[in-house]
Amino acid sequence: MNQAPYFSSSKTLLAVAIFSLMTASHADETAEQQNSTNVLPTISIQAQKESSSAYVATKATSALKSDAPLFKTAQSVSVVTREQLDQKQARTLADALEGVAGVEAGKLGRRGWDDFVIRGQTSSDSVYIDGLRVGQNTYVATELSGMDQVQVLKGPASINFGLVAPGGMVNLVTKRPEAENFARASMTYGSYNLKEGIFDLNYSPNNSEKGAFRLNGRISDQDDPTDYVYFKNYYISPSYNFDLGDNTDLSVITSYQHREYIRQQGLPVIGTLKDNPNGAIDRSLYIGDPNFGKYEADVYRTGYTFKHAFNNGWNFNQNFAVQKTEMDGTAVFAQTKKFWTDSSYTTINRANNSRHQVIDNLSFAIDNRLNKQFDLYGMQHDINIGVDAFQEKSDYTNDKYDIGNLNIYDPVYGQNVTLKQNVRDINRLKYLGLYLRDRIQFNDQWLLSLSGRQDWAQTQSTSLVTSSASKQSDNAFTGSASVMYTLNDIVAPYVSYATSFTPNSGTDVNNNPFKPEEGKQVEVGMKLQSSDQRVQGAIAWYDLKRQNVLVTDTANSGYKAQRGEQLTRGIETELSAEILEGLKLTAAYTYTIDAEISKDANSSNVGKALDNIPEHAYSLSARYKLDPASKLGWYVGGGFRGETYKTVDGLDVHIPGYTVFDTEAGYDAGHWGAQLAIRNLFDKDYYAGALNENLVTLGNPRQINFTVKFNY
Repeated sequence: MNQAPYFSSSKTLLAVAIFSLMTASHADETAEQQNSTNVLPTISIQAQKESSSAYVATKATSALKSDAPLFKTAQSVSVVTREQLDQKQARTLADALEGVAGVEAGKLGRRGWDDFVIRGQTSSDSVYIDGLRVGQNTYVATELSGMDQVQVLKGPASINFGLVAPGGMVNLVTKRPEAENFARASMTYGSYNLKEGIFDLNYSPNNSEKGAFRLNGRISDQDDPTDYVYFKNYYISPSYNFDLGDNTDLSVITSYQHREYIRQQGLPVIGTLKDNPNGAIDRSLYIGDPNFGKYEADVYRTGYTFKHAFNNGWNFNQNFAVQKTEMDGTAVFAQTKKFWTDSSYTTINRANNSRHQVIDNLSFAIDNRLNKQFDLYGMQHDINIGVDAFQEKSDYTNDKYDIGNLNIYDPVYGQNVTLKQNVRDINRLKYLGLYLRDRIQFNDQWLLSLSGRQDWAQTQSTSLVTSSASKQSDNAFTGSASVMYTLNDIVAPYVSYATSFTPNSGTDVNNNPFKPEEGKQVEVGMKLQSSDQRVQGAIAWYDLKRQNVLVTDTANSGYKAQRGEQLTRGIETELSAEILEGLKLTAAYTYTIDAEISKDANSSNVGKALDNIPEHAYSLSARYKLDPASKLGWYVGGGFRGETYKTVDGLDVHIPGYTVFDTEAGYDAGHWGAQLAIRNLFDKDYYAGALNENLVTLGNPRQINFTVKFNY
C-alpha cells in the first residue's frame, strides 16, 4: 500500500505544466502540418450525426476518447445504436446488453437496477455516461430512453477511464441537440399493465447543432409477473448547444429521474430446479413482503461537454458532470445458510434478514484531454494527453430487521418487523489519473498504439454507530500496447495487451486492508468491414486474469475475504450489417473456454467455475423493410437469443440453457406509425441465473407491446 498526498496543488500544477509544455513544444516545430490536420471539430459533428441515425456504428468516440474508426481500433468494442435498441425492444440496460458478445446481463433477476458481467467478470459498477463515471451502488437502474448509444469496451479499460473492472465497462451516450426541428412521441400499452409515454423535441433555429435545444423524457408504469412487484419511472432531460463560433463547442445537459419499484428476488431452488414434495412453486410467488419492500429514488444529474480547436493544431476537450442520488428502500430476504425451517420444504427462514437502506450519494467527475494529429519522420501520430478525476461521498444506512418466516404455499404478508442492528456508514472514494496515448500509423498497413496511465486513489469508510474508521490510499501505473496490420480495407488483424487497477476499501476479519484489484489481458483478434462500411464485424480471442478479488468470507459472517485469482478465456464474434437494401441485422456468438478460480488460499476452491457464465451464448436479430426504396411502409423483424447451461457455487444442479424468440411488425406513414412487438414469442419458462445455492432467478415471460408513434 502506497501513501500519496491526494488532489494536492502540486498535481494540479503538474497537469497544467504538461498541457502547456505540449502546446508550446510543437507549435513552432510543425505549424504547417498542424494547421492542415485541424479537423476535429468536423469529425465531432459527423460522429454526433452518426449516433443519431446510423444503424451500423463505425466509431465509439465517447468510450474510446478518439475519433478513430472501430475498424482501426485494436480492441473489442461493441456499439448498440439507437435503431438497434428499438429493434431489440430494449427498455432497460439489461435488454440493451442482451446479444452483445461476451456480456451476460440480468442474471440476478428483475431487482430494479443494472447487473451485468463482461468476459466472466462482474462489471455492474463500471457504468459511464458520456465518458464519465456514474456513482457506485445507488440501486437505481440507468434510464435508457435518453440514450443514443450503448458502448461496451471489453477487457481492461483503465487507460481511458480510472478504476474500471478488468472485464470491461459500459458507456452510454446521451441524446444531444441536432441540426433539425422535430417533435416525436410514442405511447405504448403492453402485457402486465405496461403504460408508457415517450417524447423527444428538438429545436434548431439555424438548422445547425449550434444554438439547438432538445428535450426528451419518459413516463412508465408496469407490473411484474411476480405478485406485488412493479416498476414506475419518470425521466426528463433538457440539453442545449451554445453557439460559440466555429472553433468552440459547448453542450450542456441535465436530467432528472424518479424511480419507484419493488424488488423481484427469485424463487427457491427446491420447487423450481429441484422437485419439492409439496409440488412446483408458482412462478408468481413473492417471497418478500409488500408492506416492507418498496424502493424510491431520485437522481439529479447535470454536466457539460466543452471542445476547443486551437490554431496550432491542438484540440482541447473537457467533460464534467455532477450527480446527486437519493434512495430510500426496504426489502425482506431469505436466509442463505439456513434457508428452510422444516424438512418438508414448506417454509423459508427470513429471521434477521430484512433491511432498510437509505443512500445519499453525491459524485463529481471531470475529464480534461488534449489531442493532436501530426506527422513526424514519415509517421502519423495521434496523441491524447489527459487528466481525469472522480470524487464520491455516500451516506449509507443499512439497518437490519427481524421478520417472521414465510410459508411459500400459503404466504401470509404484513408481519411485524423488529429492529436488530443499526448500520450507518459514510463512504468516500477519490481518484486522480494522468494518461498518455499515442496511435502511430507507420504506413498504410501498420498501426502501433501505446498508452500509459498513473492513478492515485483513496477510499475511506466511517461508521457512525461504532465510530470506527478506515482509510486507504493506493497508486498504480497501468498501460496497454497493441499492434494492428491492415491487410486491406476489409480485414485488419491485431494483438493487444492491457492492465487495470481498482482499489478495494475495507479490511478483512483480522483488520488487514485489502489489496487493490488488478487485471491483465492478452487479446488477439480481427476487425472486418465491407468497402462501404455498412457491414462491421469482429472476432477476438482473449485471456483475462483478475487478481485480489473480494468475496464473502464463509468462515466469518459479515466479513469479506480476498481470493487469489480468477481466470477467463474465450472467443467472441459479432456482426452489425445492412446486408441488402432494406435488410438490417445483428448477430453475436460467445464461446467461454474457461471461467474459473485459478488461485485461492483455500485450495478446494481452485478450479471452481465462476457463477452464471454459460459456455455458449448466441443471438440473431433482423429487420426488413418491405419497400426498401422508401422510408415509409411496412417492416417486419424477428430473431432469437439463448445460451447453454450455467453453474453457481454450491448449487448441485445446472441452470438449464434456453432459446427464446422475438418478433415485430410495424408501419411507418411519415407523421405517424404503429408497431406490434413480442419478446419471448412462445412464452418459454426459463431461468436467468441464480443468486446462490438456494435462490434461482426467473427469465422474462412473453411481453406483447403495441406502440403508436408520432413524428413531426
